[in-house]
Amino acid sequence: MSYDPNQNQQYEQQQHNQQPPPYGQQQQYEQPPPPHGQQQQYSPPPPPYGQQQPYAQQPYGQWQQQGYGPALYGQGQLQYVGVGPRFLAILIDSIIIVAIAGVLGVIFRDAPAIYGGFTGILALAYFIILEATQGATVGKMAVGLRVVKIDGSPISWSESVIRNLLRIIDGIFFYLVGAIFVWTSPRKQRLGDRAANTVVIRRRT
Repeated sequence: MSYDPNQNQQYEQQQHNQQPPPYGQQQQYEQPPPPHGQQQQYSPPPPPYGQQQPYAQQPYGQWQQQGYGPALYGQGQLQYVGVGPRFLAILIDSIIIVAIAGVLGVIFRDAPAIYGGFTGILALAYFIILEATQGATVGKMAVGLRVVKIDGSPISWSESVIRNLLRIIDGIFFYLVGAIFVWTSPRKQRLGDRAANTVVIRRRT
């Protein structure tokens, strides 16, 4: 094998032309060509000094499936209330309604038909107005209860009207029908709650 001085001179010139990288940067080496039939895969360049490596973006909606992102209003903090506290609340409300009905009985003592109809309307309005505006009747406030939507947001007039109109059915046999619905519901909903998509929860302190 003969020595070629021109080949040695070309090698030294290539080594002289390759300058070292600036301070703080790593030497980049060329990747070998891919096998025949495969495309060349290029890796993204490293971020500038002081910046973090960006993470890969996930498809839209995947972050919500993993449990991230905004949760529903009050989700995970709702404490559904069973029959016992609700029975105590309705007992307090019944005492208030009976007291008002007694006053009306004196006023309409000569018109029993008007008295009966007016008392029924007044009792229904008592529940609808207080729950639509305050989220609870006086009895529920005393026990520390509140009526909300399933997502924990305050109810509107429509939910209050629906759940309290069906109180006529739930209140059969002194709310025995409503108690059966509450016992058989995972969210402890009576019939009116199921129709209006509402729940009774403990008021947050």
